[in-house]
Amino acid sequence: MNISEVLFQTAKEIPNHAAIVFRNEKITYQELADKVMEKAAGLRKYGITNGSHVGLMMANKPEYVIAYFSLLAIGATVIPLNPTFKENEITYILNDSDAVALIVDEIGLGEVQKAHKSLSSVKSIFTLTETEAYVAWEEVSGKPANFYIEPKNQYDNAQIIYTSGTTGKPKGALITHGNLGWMSETSADLLELTKEDRVLVVLPLFHAYAKLQGLLICVLRGATIYLEERFIPDVILQKLADYQISIFLGVPTMYTMFIHSPKIKELDFSSLRLAGSGGASLPVEILEKVEEEMGVQIGEGYGQTESTVMISCFPSNIEKVPGSVGVPVPGLELQIVDPNGREVPVNEVGEIIFKGPNGMKGYYKKEEATNETIKEGWVYTGDLGRRDERGYLYIVDRKKDMIIRGGYNVYPREIEEVLYTHPNIVECAVVGESDPVFGEEVAAYVVTKSEITPDDITSFCKQQLAHYKIPRKIYFMKELPKTTTGKILKTPLKKK
Repeated sequence: MNISEVLFQTAKEIPNHAAIVFRNEKITYQELADKVMEKAAGLRKYGITNGSHVGLMMANKPEYVIAYFSLLAIGATVIPLNPTFKENEITYILNDSDAVALIVDEIGLGEVQKAHKSLSSVKSIFTLTETEAYVAWEEVSGKPANFYIEPKNQYDNAQIIYTSGTTGKPKGALITHGNLGWMSETSADLLELTKEDRVLVVLPLFHAYAKLQGLLICVLRGATIYLEERFIPDVILQKLADYQISIFLGVPTMYTMFIHSPKIKELDFSSLRLAGSGGASLPVEILEKVEEEMGVQIGEGYGQTESTVMISCFPSNIEKVPGSVGVPVPGLELQIVDPNGREVPVNEVGEIIFKGPNGMKGYYKKEEATNETIKEGWVYTGDLGRRDERGYLYIVDRKKDMIIRGGYNVYPREIEEVLYTHPNIVECAVVGESDPVFGEEVAAYVVTKSEITPDDITSFCKQQLAHYKIPRKIYFMKELPKTTTGKILKTPLKKK
């Protein structure tokens, strides 16, 4: 089944029910479906058809939802991009994914214009703001009578989401229509989601977590999505109360900011039945304070891009255990294994591996990396964990060096490669440093030729990296710790 069919089925069942509320304007499910049909038929006129790879680079707005479902409906494979990406980030992902088109909003347009000359396969660029060089999104239109949904099977690609592995270079995880369908049904059941739910989504829709749990499952069950562009703690808390939101999806940084807002004690959150937390581990102290102040249960789980979002969670029928990320999602197998792939005893630490309908198909054009990650159907996460006697999972550490800052994945090597282009930097190493607000902060240890300031380095990075990747902590070293073979050792830096 083409995953876009969930929208048209819901529109048929509850056409006048609110699908999206954005800036106080309501879009019904029938209006959303009509707009998707119009845009899908229009995209076909520009040669975007079954199998086309198309970049989608927008902040949270109804146009994102419309573009996403339009692309899926015509059989295109969606490549989500962060609208704050810089020229080199855009160029790498669009070229590596063989994207033939890009849909971009006003936020990312400037960097896209810089990148355009380096894009090897992109033939069409659609923009939400009118420009002479590109096609205005408003002009993309076709007759609904000419619309049809491209048939898809469970193994057909729906999206390529860029992640990173031990090499540090972003890799495109192939997520299929079957992955999204199974994970949507499973997540909706776990949340006991219905059309009566009001779900506030401020997490960016280009993020896998928000796209599945903030969009697809809501459309599947006919819930109303209250879509927000920016996270401002006081504003979001006020809207949770005013709109009588029943489900909120957040990351640990958001909850940390909530408990420091006076509004958390002033407002009535009695309509809120569940708050989800993902992207990184939520400190127990923060979790307990939020649950106490807001009177809501926080549902925490564990997953990664390669798992189509979720690997473990806390179903409503099991006891929550502080520090744990729950039990395996129903229908999924999970093991903790040693370096030889043998399952380890209870409470022993090993690598987390899983097998199930949510496992990615592989990495796009990366056969070797795929074979290293998927072995006999088991997906090796690269994360270390343990399970207790009751089967509860605990995350111990990450084998990978990835930093999670405020719910965003940050890959050190990508930043290091930028730092190495600075004429005054001789050596560098980027690691995660514990931070009370963002969970982890990006820290750079640098060896320089001559004296430069932290501001010099920050300004340099701002030209080439999205805001959340920029090192906020910069340490100047005479030399970096190394092995006898000259490889930089990051463990001593992390301990600092």
